[in-house]
Amino acid sequence: MKQVESCQLQYRRESVLEEMEEYQKISLELGSERAELEKMLETIETRPLQHIRLKDTAAALKSLGMKPSKREVQEMVWEVNDNLDGVIDWDMFRDAFVRKIQDKSGLEPGYFHHLVQFLIYDRDNKGRVSIDDMMNLLYARVGREGMDSMIAKLFGGQDDNSVIEVGVHGDEVDFRRYWEVLSNEQRGMAAANKKGKRSR
Repeated sequence: MKQVESCQLQYRRESVLEEMEEYQKISLELGSERAELEKMLETIETRPLQHIRLKDTAAALKSLGMKPSKREVQEMVWEVNDNLDGVIDWDMFRDAFVRKIQDKSGLEPGYFHHLVQFLIYDRDNKGRVSIDDMMNLLYARVGREGMDSMIAKLFGGQDDNSVIEVGVHGDEVDFRRYWEVLSNEQRGMAAANKKGKRSR
C-alpha cells in the first residue's frame, strides 16, 4: 500500500512539475509577446504624423509622366503648406482642398489641388482618366452644366463642344492634358476676376 501511495505521489509530483514547466513556457511566450507588443506600441506612439513631403509630390508627378523641377515641386507644396515647414499635414491638405473647391475667383493656388483631384479620378492608377471616371464626382461638385463644360474642355475638340468617345469608358486624357485644361481655366477665371475689379 505504501508503495502504491508512493507511486501516486511520484506521479502527482511529476504532473505538477510538468504543469509548472508548461506554465513557465507559456509565461515566457506571453512575456516575449508582451515585450513585442509594447515595442510596437512605442513605435506607433513615437512615429511622427504622416505628411506629404516634397519627394512624395515629385514621385506622384513623375508617375504621371511629368518631369517637374525641384522648384516646381516646392511651389506646389508651398501652395498648401501654411506653416512653411516643407510638408503637408492632414489639416493643411483638407483646408487647401476646401478653399480651392469654394474658389470662384481663380486666385486660389490650385496646382497641388489639380494633382490630387486627378489622382482621385484615376481610381485604377493607370495614369489616365476617362469621362466615366470623372462624371459622378464632377456632377456632385459643379452640377450638370459645369460637368458638361469641363468634359467638353477635357475631351472635346477645338470648339469645346464635340466630345469624342472612344473605347469602353470613353476617351481618356492623361495628366498633362488635364493639367493644361485646368490651368488655363484657372488663369481665365483669375483674368475675368481682375477685369471685374477694374471696371468697378
